[in-house]
Amino acid sequence: MCSSDKSQSNLQQEKAILKREKAEALEKIISLGSEVRVLKDRLQRAQTEAEHKQKENSVLQLKSQQMEEQLEKCKKMLEELKSKLELQKDGYERQLMLVQTEIEKKIILLQSEVTNTNIQYLIRFRLLDEEVLQKLEMGLITVEQVQASLAQYIGKPTAIAGVYVESSKKKISFLEAAEKGFLAKTYAVEFLEAQAATGTLTDLTTGQTHSVTEALERGIIDKSLKDKLLEAEKAISGYIHKGKQLSVFQAMEERVLDRYKGKRILEVQVATGGLTNPEIGVRVPVGLAVEQGLLNKDTLHSLYDPVSNPKGFHNPDTGQKAYYSEILKTCLYDIDSGVFLFPFGERHITSTSPVSSHRVSVVNSSCGTEMSAYEAFKGKHIDRKTYLFLSQQESNWQEKSTVDQSGTQLHVITDVKSGRQLCLESALSQRFLESSELENYRGGLLSIYEIVDIIFSRMVVVEDVNSPIAGFWDTTQKKRLSILQGFQQGFTDRATALRLLEAQACTGGICIPSSGEKVSLSEALRRGLLDETLNQQLQQFEQAFNGIIHPKTAKTLSVPQAVQENLFPKEAGFRCIEFQLLTGGLINPDTHDRVSLEEVIQSGLVDKVTAAILKDEKFQTKSLTCPKTKRRITFREALERSVYDCHTGLRLLEAAKIHGYGAKSTFHYVWAYK
Repeated sequence: MCSSDKSQSNLQQEKAILKREKAEALEKIISLGSEVRVLKDRLQRAQTEAEHKQKENSVLQLKSQQMEEQLEKCKKMLEELKSKLELQKDGYERQLMLVQTEIEKKIILLQSEVTNTNIQYLIRFRLLDEEVLQKLEMGLITVEQVQASLAQYIGKPTAIAGVYVESSKKKISFLEAAEKGFLAKTYAVEFLEAQAATGTLTDLTTGQTHSVTEALERGIIDKSLKDKLLEAEKAISGYIHKGKQLSVFQAMEERVLDRYKGKRILEVQVATGGLTNPEIGVRVPVGLAVEQGLLNKDTLHSLYDPVSNPKGFHNPDTGQKAYYSEILKTCLYDIDSGVFLFPFGERHITSTSPVSSHRVSVVNSSCGTEMSAYEAFKGKHIDRKTYLFLSQQESNWQEKSTVDQSGTQLHVITDVKSGRQLCLESALSQRFLESSELENYRGGLLSIYEIVDIIFSRMVVVEDVNSPIAGFWDTTQKKRLSILQGFQQGFTDRATALRLLEAQACTGGICIPSSGEKVSLSEALRRGLLDETLNQQLQQFEQAFNGIIHPKTAKTLSVPQAVQENLFPKEAGFRCIEFQLLTGGLINPDTHDRVSLEEVIQSGLVDKVTAAILKDEKFQTKSLTCPKTKRRITFREALERSVYDCHTGLRLLEAAKIHGYGAKSTFHYVWAYK
């Protein structure tokens, strides 16, 4: 083939290729054109949608702007309305205060029956000061302050109004209680006479008090009691003699009133807030009553003397004779009717117990709620005055300063009644008390009862399962006693006291049941928890806790090791081992950790014979006398009979006296129980 033919052939091939490429390019152009049209359509639709949404947003913005403008207008209207209401409120409050002030002034005059003559009486009997009246007129003091100063004289006496049935949680009158067989009618009449003698014959349905005549008209009392109660009511209205209006004491002195009956009335009036001065019809505190001749000191001192003034009331629950003040201390305050009620039932809810930090002191008979005085006060169910009165019935807290071993001054608060004890410095360090609260207490803004209740409300006490018998619980006086006090006051014999103190000394220290502290023998002697003889007898038991030093190796030995090495008396050693095992395990003198008997046996510290003796309860001697039943018991039985003290977490053993039994009369005890 010639070159021209080849060129022509190549040219044709190139044309074919170009033609094919042109066709392909044309297809791509057509395809791209189609895609461009689609994209243009989409873009146009998107633009249309965007314009539509923009229009919608513009409309929404316009509406929002309009709503904001309306809201601003509403706010302005509300502010204007609020200002108008505030002005009206201020005006009404000023008018109300003026009216209230006038009403309160009249109330004071009505409550205390203060006429022009009576004001002179109040001043004369030192119940009201002329200076106070002048300050009130000048606006230097408020009506509330004057009311507060007169409250103790014009307030309702704290007489017992009826019975609280524990099972049903309902209140009933004394007469109804007698009808239902809860108490003898003669007992019920005693309490009604006390009500009449304090001017507080009470209708339990309303809580209101009435005179004898009013009570008869309303059917609150029987007509058969009329004469007896009218006679008792003379303690309020006065005994008319030779044209004079005599008080109870004056009637006794003039022989118008029987002396025994008069003393019983005086005891009731003293217990419920003060003696009544019939001339002005208000109660007078005991101190002022003596000054005013409503009572003399000899009679006052004899009110609680069983010989010159026998107990004139019967405890409705037990039937035992009692003073009115003793029964009042066991009563509840009913917030439903604002009266005091005697609790009747088997729960004994007002009894003080070591297992409960507070007794029930307040109830709401309308719904059956029961609470402590502090709970009621914090819940605003009772006022501060009632809270303090109820607290004083339950406890008697007193503060004293003392110095510890390092010479640091401590402030200790002690409940004289129950034996509980708190250290203010410890309460601060443990965050049970804030510095501001202590300052308020020091400044008189908080009472000693409030500061104690604040601390108790924050304390968390855990039962100490390793506790020995830390002390006694006097079931009669409801009080904690140390072991030595229990012996000195005749609850137990010296041998039992020694054994219990041995158990304390070899398990961590001498226990202070009032505070829960455990101290060394020297400190216990300093604090009066031991006498010199006991201190000497307990030395080796303190060694048992701290460890016995081997004289040759200077190694610290446990009790079993020391007994095996003949470095510790065998009999005393066995007692220490028994005390330690029964309170949680043998004590490692180096760490003071507890070790079980099985671990001790495995370690070889106790031989098999000794281990068998320790395991067998038959070998546990009845070396103690139960302070309650006076029967012989083992240390294990003492622990089983004990209760955990909610105040300290330590174990207490209940104790009671038997007539003729005590430190000076062991012979009588042995004779009675041998």
